Amino acid sequence: MTRSPDAIPPDLADRVLDALADPVVAIDRTGTIVRWTPAAEKLLGVPNGKAVGQRLTTIFQGLIRNDPIEVSTLGGAEKLDSVHRLGESGPLIAVSATPLRDAQGEVAGTVAMIRAMGGWLDPVERAGRPRRQWHRTLGAIVQDLVEGAAEDPSAMDASEALARVLVGQARALLPGAECLLAVVPRERQERFQVVAGAGPWAEAQVGTDWPRTGTLAGRTLQDGRALESTRLRELGEPIEALAKSGMQTGRLVPLWSARPLPDGRQALGVLAFYRRARAYFTPYERRLIAEFARLVTLSLQRAELLRSAGEAASRLETGVDVAVELAVTLEPEEVIARLVRRAAASVEADRAMLLEIEGTEAIVMEAFDQVSGKRATAGDRFPISDLLSGGKPVVQQAVDERQPGMSGSYRVVGRPAVSEWGQAGLRHTLTLPLVLGGSVTAVLLVSRRHDQPFRREDALTLQLVGNVAALALRNARLFVEAQEAHKARSDFLNMAGHELRTPLTVIKGYLSMLSDGSLGQPPAGLRQPIELLAGKADELGTLVDDLLFTSRLDSGRLPAHPMRLDLRIAVQDAARRADPRVHLLGGDLEIEVGGDEALVVSADPEHVARVLDNLVNNALTYRRPGQPAWVRLTAGIEDGMAVVAVEDRGRGVPPELRDRIFERFVRGDQGSSGAPGTGLGLYISRQLATRHGGKLELDRSTPGQGSRFSLRLPRAAVT
Repeated sequence: MTRSPDAIPPDLADRVLDALADPVVAIDRTGTIVRWTPAAEKLLGVPNGKAVGQRLTTIFQGLIRNDPIEVSTLGGAEKLDSVHRLGESGPLIAVSATPLRDAQGEVAGTVAMIRAMGGWLDPVERAGRPRRQWHRTLGAIVQDLVEGAAEDPSAMDASEALARVLVGQARALLPGAECLLAVVPRERQERFQVVAGAGPWAEAQVGTDWPRTGTLAGRTLQDGRALESTRLRELGEPIEALAKSGMQTGRLVPLWSARPLPDGRQALGVLAFYRRARAYFTPYERRLIAEFARLVTLSLQRAELLRSAGEAASRLETGVDVAVELAVTLEPEEVIARLVRRAAASVEADRAMLLEIEGTEAIVMEAFDQVSGKRATAGDRFPISDLLSGGKPVVQQAVDERQPGMSGSYRVVGRPAVSEWGQAGLRHTLTLPLVLGGSVTAVLLVSRRHDQPFRREDALTLQLVGNVAALALRNARLFVEAQEAHKARSDFLNMAGHELRTPLTVIKGYLSMLSDGSLGQPPAGLRQPIELLAGKADELGTLVDDLLFTSRLDSGRLPAHPMRLDLRIAVQDAARRADPRVHLLGGDLEIEVGGDEALVVSADPEHVARVLDNLVNNALTYRRPGQPAWVRLTAGIEDGMAVVAVEDRGRGVPPELRDRIFERFVRGDQGSSGAPGTGLGLYISRQLATRHGGKLELDRSTPGQGSRFSLRLPRAAVT
């Protein structure tokens, strides 16, 4: 039987496909390649013999990560337009795929036409979307965002507020789709938190948490690439709200920060668009989504950086506040109590406990409950390895690693009181070692009852508090040691003064009796030694008086009897007391108390007299060798204060001693001249001036030319 010349050849379809300039690839429902045209051989570089009969995923390895059913059937969609790159640096290709149906209308596979393209805009133009429309759409969104920022700048600074603004623009991109933004929280990075939505269903998801494991959103973030599917229902996503939504198509884009954020995160979240229809997004829509996702990523990154900067500033402010509060007192008990309370408040903890570390043992210094105000008993001692949380010795670990650690409730083996304190409803604990001088001196534990784990930022805040605390604790201990040393010194001075006074009184008494002949006239050869001994006894008596006076001054046992006192008269009295010694030295003493107006202050006359006598005697004692003594006393008013100045032309104070000249036992000549004295005169004088609300200062001093000291006291109110 011959065939009619007009009959259609049975291989016409194959001949037409082979004649097409654009490659055509067809696969069946199993994903096996059943057609591979010559144009496909040329463009894709795989011969027909090696392609037909192979799985599509064998030729295109990147498709292995896709849903195999969706690859072979388009998941029920009628069309898929997409853009791909051949290899890592090959040309771009545009793929247009449609389902292939059998005689009964069932999907038997998929046929795709492939076309090499010069740029991604080719399929956009084919879809009827001119380039100017693309620019206009995205540009309008950016403009709206800028205008919104101008009206409410704070909306651009907070992640949640910014997310609402951004997603609110999503409908300008795809009016028929719903959009939501799910971020990765810093506190619980194993989940997504939906922070913004556009569309009725998406808006209802705001505030909910979605899992990362086993979900398309989680896979999107894990793979670091956008994923799109028309089989959301069939994929069995473990998100109940999504399963009930009726959404069948979704495109999800991962949001990644180009650089790690201060908290270490790079995965920010996922931007997702959903449709109820089984219809893929067009290349134009995908490009808009991709560019919009970049804008969202940059905006979220900026907001997170701003938040991190704000938290860093807040931590610094907390550290300063703690430093100021702990500096109020140096009493160890008060410092410890303030430290524990501030540490708990700084990280919103309910309970806090401070342990002192001594070798392998810990001692409870303070334990405080922020809610009830309850304090645990201090002084309990136990091995640091006995404090356990989840079976781990967290204090031992903190001491060994010198790093903060996070755990749950805790207990101490064999210490019911401490265990009850650590287990009473507590759920999260942050343990911080306090390191000073390379050693862990204490460990701070702060705990929460509510189910909010401590974050890295909490550890940073507590570390800042801990650094200040370690210094405060050390200073408090040094203060106690200084107080004890000061008390011991005062006790010694007091004891030494009293013990020396009794034999000195006896010695001076007998020397006086020898001098006045009460015990008979001494031989002529002994008169000069007796006078020398009497003079040295007087010097020793002055030393003993200074020691006892200093002891009473330091211990607060020195009484003061202030009264109205005219400093002009006090200066004149001081000059009269010094006059015999001035004449003995062949010196000159000048007084300048000009004016008739009284220079009245409220002060103890004996204390003022002692200060002036010390200054005048120092001026006479430290005169230049071989030169007559010269001293001038002046009284007047400077800057509203009553001032008495004592000037001399003596040796002056060496430059290296000017900052220490008012300290105990420091002498102007460092004791090299052999002049009598204890080095306590200027110390006593400054303390007396301070107790009267005044100052004693060294105004100037030049070696070899003299010095000027001034006593400044507040003027008394006029009566």
